[in-house]
Amino acid sequence: MRKATSDKIYTVEEYIQHELSSEVRAEFFNGQLFEMSAEKDLNNELAGFFYSYFLTVLKGLGFFVYINDVKVKAFGEEKYYYPDVFITKEPKTIDNRYIKSEPVLIIEVVSPSSQVNDYVDKYIAYTKIRSLQYYLIVEPDTTLINCYWRDENDTWQTEKFTSASDIVTLSKLNISFTLQQVYE
Repeated sequence: MRKATSDKIYTVEEYIQHELSSEVRAEFFNGQLFEMSAEKDLNNELAGFFYSYFLTVLKGLGFFVYINDVKVKAFGEEKYYYPDVFITKEPKTIDNRYIKSEPVLIIEVVSPSSQVNDYVDKYIAYTKIRSLQYYLIVEPDTTLINCYWRDENDTWQTEKFTSASDIVTLSKLNISFTLQQVYE
């Protein structure tokens, strides 16, 4: 379980100023800061694969792809997260340079310190975001991707992919890839 960095309660404005001047990233949950732990190289490589893959396959389609350092705001709450990778069509403005609120796809690469947060807390927060269509949780130490998607009835569905030959299809984005591509 992650622990707040201090007992101080921050406003959103104080949090944003803290992030602009701090060398250590922190996520924000209802006034408290939670420092981000360091990632191992494999987590970074997996996030890098998705970032470069999406940049290539979505080129010219009006999407923006972000990795690690741009935050996503949870819908209707004072919670701000740093997804490993996310995609949005949200127009860039001066007000949303650091924080986006309309992701279409979010990917989290699990680490031991983030596992419960990724599977429970972030799942609950992310699936409230109206624009979000896909949430992928990628396990770095085993071949496993949990794909959550919003169906035509606005209900969240899930599918696990565990074999190198499995094909993950994100039909709303017209994207597919195999686990072999991800884990090679």
